[in-house]
Amino acid sequence: MSAPSPRRRAARVREGAREDGDGPTEAQQGSGRPPFRHLQPVVGVAAAYALAALLWAIVGDPLPGGRWLAVHLFTLGTITNLIVVMTDHFSRTITRVPGDERRGWRVLTLNVGVLLVVLGLPNGWTIAFALGATVATVAVMWLYVALRRMRRRALGPRFGYVVRAYERACGAFLHGAILGALLGIGVLPGDWYGGVRLAHLAANVLGWAGLVLLATVVFFGPTLMRTRIAPHAERLAVPALRHGATALTVSVVGLVLLGAPGIVGGIGRGVAVLGLAGYAAATVAVCGPVLQVARRAVRSPQAAMIAAACTWFPIAVVLGTAAVAVGHAPVIDAIGLLLLAGVLGQAIVATVTYLLPMVTGPGPGARSAQRATLDTWARSRVAAFNAGVAALTAAVALRGTALGAGWLAPAGWALLGGALAVTLLVAVTAIVRGRLAATTAPQRAT
Repeated sequence: MSAPSPRRRAARVREGAREDGDGPTEAQQGSGRPPFRHLQPVVGVAAAYALAALLWAIVGDPLPGGRWLAVHLFTLGTITNLIVVMTDHFSRTITRVPGDERRGWRVLTLNVGVLLVVLGLPNGWTIAFALGATVATVAVMWLYVALRRMRRRALGPRFGYVVRAYERACGAFLHGAILGALLGIGVLPGDWYGGVRLAHLAANVLGWAGLVLLATVVFFGPTLMRTRIAPHAERLAVPALRHGATALTVSVVGLVLLGAPGIVGGIGRGVAVLGLAGYAAATVAVCGPVLQVARRAVRSPQAAMIAAACTWFPIAVVLGTAAVAVGHAPVIDAIGLLLLAGVLGQAIVATVTYLLPMVTGPGPGARSAQRATLDTWARSRVAAFNAGVAALTAAVALRGTALGAGWLAPAGWALLGGALAVTLLVAVTAIVRGRLAATTAPQRAT
């Protein structure tokens, strides 16, 4: 049997199908086995963290841990779990190397650390918090070693630069974890707290999550939109991912120095702005081609949400750069919310709903029924989601000003929460409909 052509091989990579059998092979597609069923446990855990984060975000300070816990339930619980499993999966696909078969233990280690962090800090258990941060970091560094080993064993994969970007993201997590531990333990002087907090957010949101999103959307964004990669996408993405990661590291150093007295603090602000500007240029270079192919994409809620996330991402980083330059704290907080909800949250919803039929669908007929169900009220859900994100971002940015309308935040939560609730209902309906389609298909055949 002849080897597949380079064009066919690249197409299979974009579809997420591994040539060594880890992806949805034709035999799996025709059987009752969901081709991505190994993702089921982690997707369930990530969804549970996301629901808890939404509850804590809406209720706010009356609950233990307040908004801090909401952010970390989402970033550590939801985002980090999905990154750890999806980067491993895509790297296996890209490199065609089996990888580390102990990935289940890696996920378990990560969640032990996450639970210690989210339980330790709100309850004042400093040792548990520090231990949890260490354990979670060990899990991510374990992932880094596995990714690096796969990339080095691969024979010149076309998308090898994507795996390299994943490795850089793991390095950003390490920096963010160290800074977060210093913040949580309480060893920083008051003047340094604000700058280190911003550096912690930049390393985790723009580095750990942002670099993974930028690297993945190059090839998986067009796949999710059911279209082709733009001809110039990779030519722009390769240097953008490399220089963007370097620029982010520069910005983190500059943000840490904001707490320094005198001229050093001013230099730190300038360095941070330059680094963030470089990262913003990288987001434009990567997201631009994705938005270009979105014009010819097959209409679906997933395609619309990825396009919206790729629109919000450069806008958020550019506005964040300007906010750091002038030192406007409310705008910086608003940009953080925009990145978490409008960019990362939206990309996660799009990806999970796209993969849902391949994670839970027991057969081709069931998966077709699920995809049709997932398109229910698509435009309304996407519009409500993004309107809610815009309203919440404006509410935080205008807080304490004459323009800060009190109705913006409640309206934003109503729109965003409503869109997510309907999406959850549609997803559950799709799972049930897929099961019913699988059970009725044999009866019709007889």
